[in-house]
Amino acid sequence: MVKAGFNKQKSLLHVNRDNHKLTEYFPIRRSIRKTKKHVLREQQTWLENVIRRETEEGLEIRHVEDKGRSIFATRDFAKGAFVVEYSGDFISIAEANEREDQYSQDESTGCYMYYFKYNDQQFCIDATKESGRMGRLINHSRTNSNLFTKTVMVDGLPRLVLFAKENIKKGEELLYDYGDRARESLQNHPWLKY
Repeated sequence: MVKAGFNKQKSLLHVNRDNHKLTEYFPIRRSIRKTKKHVLREQQTWLENVIRRETEEGLEIRHVEDKGRSIFATRDFAKGAFVVEYSGDFISIAEANEREDQYSQDESTGCYMYYFKYNDQQFCIDATKESGRMGRLINHSRTNSNLFTKTVMVDGLPRLVLFAKENIKKGEELLYDYGDRARESLQNHPWLKY
């Protein structure tokens, strides 16, 4: 009986010696999938670089009756895609109030000031000065906007970026809701209602 058990162990040893690992025949395949955190970090880095380079691709200025200069897409933009930065002077609220007073003295000067909150702090981007940047020329639409703004931190400063709210086709005018609902603004600028 001992001999039979010994033979059984010996045959198991023989079988184990002949067994090979699967990895001896096929290389170990490592996943190249990135974690969600890694993908988001790459997207953030890409966006910061686009903003630093002042990228304004796929846009053109056209004149539209009753509106003046307007921005149109020269290519398609997918929903959620970066379109353009709303660029100008990053100023304090006190300075913004002073500039608004100055601008109101001259009717030939427009006012391209964008007030926004970020981390419970109020900021202003003043894009009134002609700069050649296109984000400042995107017109308002409360009902037909195809862009939305988002604040993105770049080099320690909040920057305003416009993204596609929906798929945008080549040839479409780019519009976003300025968000101004003040009674005085609506009286002076009735187009803000639409």
